Amino acid sequence: MKKLLFILLILSFGISIAGCEKENKKETPGTGSVTSAGDDNCQVVKYGVAGNIKEIKESENDDKLGFIYVEGSSDNGAEYDKANVAITKDTTIYADEKAAFEDLVVGQYVQIFFEGPVMESYPVQATAKQVNIVPENTGENNEE
Repeated sequence: MKKLLFILLILSFGISIAGCEKENKKETPGTGSVTSAGDDNCQVVKYGVAGNIKEIKESENDDKLGFIYVEGSSDNGAEYDKANVAITKDTTIYADEKAAFEDLVVGQYVQIFFEGPVMESYPVQATAKQVNIVPENTGENNEE
């Protein structure tokens, strides 16, 4: 009886560990990866690029608002250290609250999530799904 109880205990422990370690990876190469462990309430997100805006260009194309060139360090948690990023009408931009393309300025520290495919040139070229403008007093934007 004790052996059966012990075996059942080991099996249930093994099944629960396997369930906790199961990861559902949802990733499109270069888009910033999202990994959820167990359920959709727990996610780890990786930025496509994070760094300072070095250049801003407005677009004459109706579906793109403009382009920004971002440079960051290679150890800031982002997939890429440099990127040319297209900002579209569908791109969400946040500062302390929702912002607009016109709120982006050279020198700002931003964290960008990519959407869709990434052109693997160097620097990479991608479209932004979301841009987070990091406030100056966080200490993260000292890469200028």
